[in-house]
Amino acid sequence: MIDTSTKHPVPVSIDTNTQTIAANRDYAQPVYAALDADRAFTRVSSGFAGTASDGLAQLDADHALTTTYATATHGNVVQTARVDARAGEPFQLALGFGSTQKDAVTSAGKSADASFDKLDKDYLKGWEKYDGGLQPAASPPGLSPARRADLRRTYLLAANVLKASEDKTFPGAIVAGLGSPWGQAVAAGDPNNTYFGSYREVFARDLYETFTGLVASGDIATAKDTVRFLFERQQQPDGSMPRNSLVNGKLAPDTFGTQLDEVAYPILMARTVGLTDKAFYAEHIKRAADFVVAHGPSFGSERWEEQSGYSPSTIAAEIAGLAAAGWIAEKNGDAAGARIYRATADHYQRNIKGWTVTTNGPLSPQPYFIRLSKTGDPNAAIRYNLGNGGPTADQRSVIDQGFLELPRLGVLRSDDADVQRSLAVVDAVIRRTTSSGDGLYRYGTPSAGTEDGYGDCNTDDPTDCAVEGKPWAGNCPGPVAQGQNKGSGHVWPALAGERAEHEIVTGGGTEAGQLWTSMAQMSSGVGLIPEQAWENADVAASPFGTPPECASIGFTNGKPVGSASPLTWSQAQFVRLSADLRAGRITEQPVDTTNRYIRTTQQGIDVTLTAPPDLSVVGSTTTVAGSTTPGATVDVDAVSIDGDAAGTAVTATATAGSDGSFSIPVTVPAGTVVVSVTATAPNGATGFAQHTVVNDVVPGTLVFGVDDPEGDDNGPGTYAYPTPTDVFHAGAFDLQRFEVYDSGPDTVTFRVRTRDLSPTFGSPLGAQLVDVYVHDPPGGATSTAASFPQRNYQIATGSAWNRLIEVQGFGQRFVDGAGATVGSVAISASAISRYITFRVSKAALGGTPGSGWSFAVVLTGQDGFSSDQARGFQPTAQDYQFGVCTAAAVAASNPICPVDPTTVPKAVDVLTPSGVSQADELDPTRHSPVTIAGVTIP
Repeated sequence: MIDTSTKHPVPVSIDTNTQTIAANRDYAQPVYAALDADRAFTRVSSGFAGTASDGLAQLDADHALTTTYATATHGNVVQTARVDARAGEPFQLALGFGSTQKDAVTSAGKSADASFDKLDKDYLKGWEKYDGGLQPAASPPGLSPARRADLRRTYLLAANVLKASEDKTFPGAIVAGLGSPWGQAVAAGDPNNTYFGSYREVFARDLYETFTGLVASGDIATAKDTVRFLFERQQQPDGSMPRNSLVNGKLAPDTFGTQLDEVAYPILMARTVGLTDKAFYAEHIKRAADFVVAHGPSFGSERWEEQSGYSPSTIAAEIAGLAAAGWIAEKNGDAAGARIYRATADHYQRNIKGWTVTTNGPLSPQPYFIRLSKTGDPNAAIRYNLGNGGPTADQRSVIDQGFLELPRLGVLRSDDADVQRSLAVVDAVIRRTTSSGDGLYRYGTPSAGTEDGYGDCNTDDPTDCAVEGKPWAGNCPGPVAQGQNKGSGHVWPALAGERAEHEIVTGGGTEAGQLWTSMAQMSSGVGLIPEQAWENADVAASPFGTPPECASIGFTNGKPVGSASPLTWSQAQFVRLSADLRAGRITEQPVDTTNRYIRTTQQGIDVTLTAPPDLSVVGSTTTVAGSTTPGATVDVDAVSIDGDAAGTAVTATATAGSDGSFSIPVTVPAGTVVVSVTATAPNGATGFAQHTVVNDVVPGTLVFGVDDPEGDDNGPGTYAYPTPTDVFHAGAFDLQRFEVYDSGPDTVTFRVRTRDLSPTFGSPLGAQLVDVYVHDPPGGATSTAASFPQRNYQIATGSAWNRLIEVQGFGQRFVDGAGATVGSVAISASAISRYITFRVSKAALGGTPGSGWSFAVVLTGQDGFSSDQARGFQPTAQDYQFGVCTAAAVAASNPICPVDPTTVPKAVDVLTPSGVSQADELDPTRHSPVTIAGVTIP
């Protein structure tokens, strides 16, 4: 629209929609943007992009604004204004923002009339004052004065990026990146992609890296704010940190799966800056430490968020975090906690090599660290798919540099023989030289081009991408089509910085300085250090008009690619490396691990548990019994890891008898409970053992419960599980029972039990995808559509849903019949009880379920790389793909077998009303479309 309240025309763009798929974005406000100048515009128009009313289109066609429009509502708007430009008289434009039209117009007007030189000078003064409080940049020997000046400028810019990336409303909320990677390829008008690949969120891991940069630069105040943000805003009731959050600390829509380094790092951060008082410890740090003890050493994904297993980098963070927690606990009089955290850290430190160093790998006759071991056996011939369109490889052939976190965090000596040997393997497999210097891939195998698939496409790589230069995001149409989430990974400047830190302490100071310089030379624009840099031959930009989902932006060897630039982590690593170069040591190396594992050798003792039996069901009390070194202090840490009691911890202590035996009565919290037992001998030696039990307390009053037949996890009677039986366990998709509970004033709890719920992809809910289509008779607008069209079924008219709750280990959806997000879902799963439990608010659900409500419950496989999040089908079962038919069904010429696999219903098991056969209901040869009916509360 055009505002005339100031007696001259001011174009104003308006977006009053504050709702997105981010249900927790409660800080959103209407946005008004007004454009003004220091003189009145002579012609103003509002039009729709790409139409005849688009001012830019008119200028392109006629070199004039031929027709003007006062308003353009409900569309993608382009506003055009003509300035009264005069020779020798510069003009000044200002874009003002506000939550009302008046505020935006006033802001634009005041800025347009103000002196730009003064505004610019005042702005620079603010940053100059900030820079004046920072530590000086490093000045490695052998550099020219010009190069030293360039590096100093890049250092200050990197430090400024860290501070500028902090939200202005929520102190300490520093985002992973100020932009969205490959944002040009993601349609801004698609509500489902509002947060696709967004880095404008807070990730605890990235915030730790940023924290180290802030500390290294000397900005301790902001560093403390980051710690408070993590613990006071982001921490979950169970003590963990989510994968990522919005800037208010609440769950982001693309959060999934807790990652243990993101829980451990905040503890280390608090220890580093002295946020260790008794209240902060009891309310925050202890809960995080108990979570790590109960879930470590292998839980969730490693730092690249793609694989589960025993990861050197993740476990290094756990050890450092627990060692710090031990010091903090002792400081605050929690002697038992101090012993538990230190003994657990000791156990991980003693076993880290046994979990992650292969002695029979194909890349060296000598032992070396691998990226991760899937089961804790690094010598096992286990293969896994690298993801992002990459290949499947033996775990012993997949290399990353993550093991350098072990010496950096004081867990192993920097000159450790296995660390040093592994660096030669790293250099051979994932280190590359570019025109800007050396960089490293996230991970890779010796086969050329297998360096992961997260990045712009290089068709010479054997990853599954076919359009040269195509961005990783966006679905590219055309004769050579390519979907999103497939590409080619490139070198990461931040990893060159990690390597440089290690070189500093092993005598490679000159190389460290060269790698610091390489990071700076890989920068973009004014000197922003990117996430990735191009290591291949130059690629030209695509011709004008190429769809952005397909287009190459043009790539130069040694320069940034299309992912994030700047990446906050990269800036932090550059700043941190500067401090290390100045000091000649790793300045962020923790004191507690250094004292415990580098300066001394921590001795171990045995702990054997005889009761309660592992994976058993217990009552509200149990006796923990076993044996250890006589006279050792035995501590029990019983931590609930799911349900309403998640995070509740009970500690008990006793002394082992003269024969080493102990028997300790323990109160057991509700839910799945991890019972960790540590022993500390009089000489300080420690031991560790752990069992898991279930105290299955019903979460409220049962409103509805229905059983499903066992063994019908075959869709219409023909489906077959994907072939890796060690990944997709028998019964994983066999729905056995569905329950609904009234769990209090504003909570409804749903439970789904499967025949097997073994952890998959690092999560007890890693394989499954559960959709509950809720029909509330008076609940407003309804839909019969499936969660995504690619699911190939619909919901029966009589069960048309008002709410859809979609649950998986790596995401969630909670939407109304119109597709609008209405809330978030709290999700947990227990491999012992085999229950998937999820809770929503009654207000978001539409009330407490009662008579007449119905539920269509569909269980299928989860696949984060699929556009509909559901695992696909092939004619017969394949690796990571369901089969439309079993071999027996094919041999019997079942009429379902010839059906196009892309059209069969993605429903492996469903609840059916009385008298309805699942085999008939899901048969695509008998029903088009397949229609699924709900079960109704009487």
